Amino acid sequence: MTRHLYGIFPAAVIVAFHLACTPGPVSGPSTEEGNPQIVAVVVDSLNNPVPNATVTAYRIPPTTDTLQPPSTATVIAKRLTDATGRSVFDILPEGTYTLEATDPTAAFSALSADVTIGDSGTGFTDTLKLEQPGGIAGVVSRGGVPGVVASQNTNLIDAAIMVIIQELGQSFITPQTGEYSFPILPPGTYTVTYYATDGFFSAKQSIRVESGRVTTADTIILTPVPRLLPPRGFTLNTSEEGNLKTGTLTWQKVVFDSLRWYEVERFDLSGPFDTVFTTTDTIVVDTVSDIPSGTILNYVVRSVDRAFNRSANAGPLEVVIE
Repeated sequence: MTRHLYGIFPAAVIVAFHLACTPGPVSGPSTEEGNPQIVAVVVDSLNNPVPNATVTAYRIPPTTDTLQPPSTATVIAKRLTDATGRSVFDILPEGTYTLEATDPTAAFSALSADVTIGDSGTGFTDTLKLEQPGGIAGVVSRGGVPGVVASQNTNLIDAAIMVIIQELGQSFITPQTGEYSFPILPPGTYTVTYYATDGFFSAKQSIRVESGRVTTADTIILTPVPRLLPPRGFTLNTSEEGNLKTGTLTWQKVVFDSLRWYEVERFDLSGPFDTVFTTTDTIVVDTVSDIPSGTILNYVVRSVDRAFNRSANAGPLEVVIE
């Protein structure tokens, strides 16, 4: 199947991506041995082969949830075309790929997204026309909401938001204005993801890039994660048997969709007996020994969500070693 994605461009070249049905004169297993091959043939607008064109295969990772840092595409293989305009990719892992091609001068480029390589040996056939690159520019904002991380720098405003082009793995960190730009992109449709580390859900949108134009993206307002509360009903019961001192700490369950676990911290303001326990339960039993008499231990508990944001502490509860 041949699919033309773009209109005629005077100096463009055409890249034909063909699934190899038989082994070519290259090293490595063929599709018949269970390793799909993609053959890229680069020709100009007159169907003349273009040597030394660069063809890059990016692998797209699985989608993560909206609280985790987004995964980015990684370069799996890169080839230069030979004198006949041909390049071959073999032994590609199964997965979803983006194929990008650029001519030797890097003045023209093309994109083919959602290329799937499976274990059946079937693959992807497409014809792309290289055109003058375009770009994306836009703004992303926290919407004036400070977030939920206690240690955050509230003066950042809309700074330090990560903007990622999923198909090519390109990223941009915003300044205080929240503005971002990707000035050189092959024409095509991109998934742009936005991520902030200080207690916001990530967001994404699909943006079409046209040849020779910068597309202004819709402004994105990130949604804050509901505020993570510390556990309630934090209690401490102690017991002693010989030189063993046991503290049983309990608290009420926090109802929160993105809860990862609880952290219980034991700290000794004057000595080396600090430690942190993690648990998904609502109880921690701490048994200590050989701690000098008169040592004061304090315990606090806090909630932790899937993005590793932490609530304020409940406590402290104090115990004196006798």
